[in-house]
Amino acid sequence: MNDLFYSELAIKDGQITAYVKPLFRDMKVYDQRQDREKTLFRKLYEKLVGGVARLLENRSRQEVATVTPITGTTANPKASTWEIVVNLFENAFFKAILPGFEEEVRRLSH
Repeated sequence: MNDLFYSELAIKDGQITAYVKPLFRDMKVYDQRQDREKTLFRKLYEKLVGGVARLLENRSRQEVATVTPITGTTANPKASTWEIVVNLFENAFFKAILPGFEEEVRRLSH
């Protein structure tokens, strides 16, 4: 698996504006030969996770990716689960989340 992780963080007056962007390529969750000693429940779970990953994979880039904004105070930063799910589907079906740093922090802070 080729994994990449991008992040950018800005803190001003105790407020965080940041994003994280994990990208997973060649994601193989279940391998029949390697996983033969695992319980049936564990095998089913790994097959389900692998199926969801394939569903959320951007076909043109062959990766699963999302951008997760993080905002709030330094004592209580927050990320929206709903926004993470929406961004996964956006990457899979509408536009690829390209690797690299973007102007995300500026966009998020306006």
